[in-house]
Amino acid sequence: MGDEMMLAGKPKSQFYKLPFDKNTRILRLNVLESHTELRAGKRPYYMVERKPLSFKKGILTIRVKLENEPPVKIYLKVEYDHLLVSCNIDTDENYLGRYAYRTLRAMLWNEFHDFQQYYWPECFNEATGRSRYLEVICDRYGIDIRLKKEFQGFFRPDDYFVHISQRKVLERKYVNDGLATLSQEYLIGYCLANTDPVRFHSNHYPFLIPYSFSLNADNKTVKSFTGFLFEEDDSFEQSELSENQNELNSICYEMKKIARIQFREYGDSDERSDEIDDLNFSNKRKIFELFNKALPMLSMEPFTHYLFTYGLRNIQKRPMKKDMQVARFSGDVPSLNFLLSDKGDYYELKLRFKVKGKIFLFCEDRIAMFFICSFSNLTVWYLLECETDSRVVQFFSRKNFKIQIPKGYYKEHFEAYIDEINKQYELEIK
Repeated sequence: MGDEMMLAGKPKSQFYKLPFDKNTRILRLNVLESHTELRAGKRPYYMVERKPLSFKKGILTIRVKLENEPPVKIYLKVEYDHLLVSCNIDTDENYLGRYAYRTLRAMLWNEFHDFQQYYWPECFNEATGRSRYLEVICDRYGIDIRLKKEFQGFFRPDDYFVHISQRKVLERKYVNDGLATLSQEYLIGYCLANTDPVRFHSNHYPFLIPYSFSLNADNKTVKSFTGFLFEEDDSFEQSELSENQNELNSICYEMKKIARIQFREYGDSDERSDEIDDLNFSNKRKIFELFNKALPMLSMEPFTHYLFTYGLRNIQKRPMKKDMQVARFSGDVPSLNFLLSDKGDYYELKLRFKVKGKIFLFCEDRIAMFFICSFSNLTVWYLLECETDSRVVQFFSRKNFKIQIPKGYYKEHFEAYIDEINKQYELEIK
C-alpha cells in the first residue's frame, strides 16, 4: 500500500471506476445509472453549482454545491478505458456517493459526456505535479488545457495515426537538365495551382494550369501575366506551340476537369457518401499519375510559377502578379526519412526527406499535396514518389513534422506504428 499512487490524498484503488465506451473517453448515462440506485429527477443539472478548481497530476478537482448544502470537492481522473471518481465526503471504490453522482449526472445532460480534454496519461511528474508537455490555465472562465508549442505533435493512446498502406511507386521518366527554347511570339508558362484541402471553400486538388505573359526588356523576367489558358477558349493554335507545350497543355486541361473535391451534403445516404469518397480518391490518384507524366516536360519549361488559389472560384482569366511565385520543378526523387530519438521520458518521431542522399527539412507552408519544398530552398519543388507519401506528409505537416510519445505507453500503443514505418521507409534510431 505504501507504494500505491495517491490521488487527491487517497490511494488510487479507493476511487470508484466507471467504464467508457470502447476506445473513447465517453461516459454514457445508462452506464452511470447502472452503478447506482440514485436518481436526479427531471432536471438533473438544476441546482448543481459546479466550479472547476484545478487540474493537477491529471486530476480535475471541482467545487460542487447542491441546494442548501455546504460545498464539497469532487475528484475526476481520466484513465485509458475508465473514469476514476471520488469525493472528500463519501465516495470510495465500492460506493458512488450522492455528490459524485449528482455532479456526473449534471455533466451528462445530453446523456453522455466526452472526457477527452482531461485525458493526459503519463504527462505529469508525480513529485512536482507539473507537466513538461501541457500548459494549464485555471481562471474564472474554467480550465483551459493546451499543449505547449514544442509538443504540438503529442500522441495519446487512441489518437489517430496515418494508415501507411503498401506504397505503389510509379515509374518516372528521365528529366533533362536543360530548358526548352521559348518562342518570343507566343509566351507560355505553367503554374502549380494549390489550396488547403481541408478548408470548405471551392476546394480542389493541386493541378497545373498554363498562362500567357509578357517579358521585361531583359527577356528573363515576367513583366505581366496576360491570362490563364483554358481548354474551352484557348487562343493559341497547336501549331503555334512546341510539342512539349501542346502535350503539357492537354495534361493541364485533363487535371482541371477532375481537380474539384466533391463534398457530402446534408441528408446524403451512406451509399452516396461512399460514392463521393471513392470518386475523390480516384481523382486524386489520377492527378498524381498525370503529375508524374508531366514532370519531365514541366521541368524543361523556362517559366513556371506557384499560386495559392484559396479555391477554384479564384481562378479567373488573369493571374495577379503579386500572387504568382517563381517555382522550379526538380526531376530528383525525394524519399521520406524518419528519425526516432530518445528524449529522456519520451520518444520523438521526426519526418524529413532525402534527395541524392542529403537530408532536408520540410517547409510547412510549401506543401502542395504531391509536391514538397525544403526549408533551405523555397523555390524548388519535388514530386513525391507515390500517393501514399502525400498522405504521410499531410498528416505530419499538421504535427510540425514531429510526434512525441511518452515512454509509459510507447510499447503498447505506438511501437506497432514504428514497425509499419520501418517496412515502408528509411528509419533512423538515435
